[in-house]
Amino acid sequence: MNNKLLSLIKPFYVMEILEKAQELEKGGKNITHLEIGEPTYKVHELIRRHAKLSINKGKDKYSSSLGLLSLRKKIADRYKAKFGVEVSENEVILTTGSSAALILALISLIKNKDQVVLVEPYYPCYPQLIKILGGKVRVFKTHAKDGYQIDTNKLKKFINKEDKVLIINSPSNPTGVSQKDDVLSFLSTLKINIISDEIYQGLSYIHSPDTMLKYKSDAIIINGFSKFYSMTGWRLGYLIVPKNLIRGVQKLHQNMYICAPTISQNAAIGALSISDNDINKMLDGYKKKREYMISNLIDMGISLPYIPDSAFYVFADMSKFTNDSLSLSMDILESVGLGVAPGIDFGPSFKKYVRFSYSSSLKNIQIGLDKMREYIKEYT
Repeated sequence: MNNKLLSLIKPFYVMEILEKAQELEKGGKNITHLEIGEPTYKVHELIRRHAKLSINKGKDKYSSSLGLLSLRKKIADRYKAKFGVEVSENEVILTTGSSAALILALISLIKNKDQVVLVEPYYPCYPQLIKILGGKVRVFKTHAKDGYQIDTNKLKKFINKEDKVLIINSPSNPTGVSQKDDVLSFLSTLKINIISDEIYQGLSYIHSPDTMLKYKSDAIIINGFSKFYSMTGWRLGYLIVPKNLIRGVQKLHQNMYICAPTISQNAAIGALSISDNDINKMLDGYKKKREYMISNLIDMGISLPYIPDSAFYVFADMSKFTNDSLSLSMDILESVGLGVAPGIDFGPSFKKYVRFSYSSSLKNIQIGLDKMREYIKEYT
């Protein structure tokens, strides 16, 4: 047993909150969930129809390790149509969720003791996966006062020759911020491998969606269908990798995962056929929920010194209430039955922050924020 490695891995605290919430629910307590980033929109009929056709026609066996050619072509066509980026279908690998895509990308770029730069706040699994693979984490901080944009002058001084990979997440979990085009352009000038996690791509309410591929043709892109198409349980992500890496990553994928779920791949063909009208209705719904959450948090005196422009998260400064957001999150859960995500999950600089998710229904968000207002009034 690798006791040393196991001892180094930190819990995924939002999952601990969720599991505690589920335990309380089993005991009869009514819980409102604003802690998890899982869209509650019903899976589109086109997605379900393609999945049913896949089953009915017996298209449920292993696919190529790269994934279904028809789906890879659709993904490549989408990057051309949406971003003007030329992507070959032979540079796309379908994976079992974007998590598998991230693991494959990291294995292909780092070896033992290699340094990886993370932009804080970051997705909680990044540092844990890097540790598992024997890498070393270096953290570059961003700040609410800067709108969580990367300070390019500071980053230029921060990066050193020992750094092998930079991971960016734009749009971001937990901040709901997209990095501006001048930042992405600057990143392309750095002599470092870039993994760009774009799983929230398209969930943009102020700026047009973007991709690192517009600026750096050899960036590795992580994307998938979970967030934008509400397909969390279908476990389908994808990688876009440069030609010189594709064969090596394919061999890794063959050995580790064989292929992505074939029924989910067929369903995703339906996802990429959804009309712009239906997509815009979904985005309008998120915009309304975003505006409702922001205005209510500010109204109840919660500090929000930036405006999230994308994804479905608001990252709030709770320092007037606590020095320990994990304890605060547990207390909110037990006191009023509201689940929120503690900021410590997203980096050591954010132990006084809490992430609120507006991925659920507007009614659920209203109930959750009423509970938050009650907590502030009664328990702080």
